Amino acid sequence: MKNIAIYWGAFNPPTIWHFQVIKWVLEKGIVEKIIFSPDWTRKDKDYKIQNIDREKIIEIFFAELKQRWLNVDFEDYFLKNPWNTTTIEVENYFKDKLWFSPYHIFWIDTISSMPNRVWNTEKYIENKLKKIFINRKGFAIPKKLDMENYQIFDLNILEISSTTVREMIKNKMKVDHILTPKVRDYIEENWLYI
Repeated sequence: MKNIAIYWGAFNPPTIWHFQVIKWVLEKGIVEKIIFSPDWTRKDKDYKIQNIDREKIIEIFFAELKQRWLNVDFEDYFLKNPWNTTTIEVENYFKDKLWFSPYHIFWIDTISSMPNRVWNTEKYIENKLKKIFINRKGFAIPKKLDMENYQIFDLNILEISSTTVREMIKNKMKVDHILTPKVRDYIEENWLYI
């Protein structure tokens, strides 16, 4: 099975939006399988919770995904290893593991930062990495991209970022419509992000 995508990111916390992206990509037949691969606590993000709680939330979220789709796998290699991972490291890890280069799911707003990413020699990310871009509201799709091996998709779903969810929880706002039920329950029961 060579039509696989890696969905790699912080997912802090994972939201209904992340769930919907996976659902949409699989149901549209863009790929046959998605590997959900959260990363370690990065220095450029404010996580607000301990790693043990973040790992538990990810585990709960993945269990909810797996109940819905058999063609979703979980990779905790980057979640369990304490370093700031680069796009190229993720690509090389999965290329070695799968014996081929998978697709990578990105948000459209990451396009501008791709040329400046660490270890992006010979414009590997722009030209060789297989990319699926998901458009975000408020971001215009560039008319001309100096890039190869990509597809751009507009999803007609409510966009809620993890940052927004953390702020809503901190401000004691309801998040029932934004988080999956079991993720929400764990966060509420453990007083996370407050």
